[in-house]
Amino acid sequence: MNNITRLLAAALLFAGALSAQAATVYECIQNGQRVYTQNPGGNCQKADIGRVGLYSASPAPAVQPQAPAQESRPENRPAGQVQRQAAQRQLEQAQKALEDGKQVRYGNERNYVRYQQRIQSLEAAVSEAQQKLDALDKTDESTPEASR
Repeated sequence: MNNITRLLAAALLFAGALSAQAATVYECIQNGQRVYTQNPGGNCQKADIGRVGLYSASPAPAVQPQAPAQESRPENRPAGQVQRQAAQRQLEQAQKALEDGKQVRYGNERNYVRYQQRIQSLEAAVSEAQQKLDALDKTDESTPEASR
């Protein structure tokens, strides 16, 4: 039973597709306006509009793959340098968040103490990121590879 319904559905779709391709479109002038229809009338002519629904876009240009630059590959750099760059980015993000936070006062911060608490937490994040960066700098200075 299930196979029969599938076969019937496929046959109906196929028949519908054939009838859609075989439909003739007429261009008619009615009250000074151009109208397209499948039913011909008195002022209608067969319209030459090509195959309906089969329009294709131009192909997208091929993209040439590029090898990543050697400097951007973290496996070529010492681990300390990667950690230092991550700490530097974290410090920059914390500083930006602090600058942005000082400029904005939220609606729930009508009380100045709440604003101060938020700013203090942002300042603490900046100082923590700075301490991480300083600690990494100290470990780099103490290793013999840093003096090369």
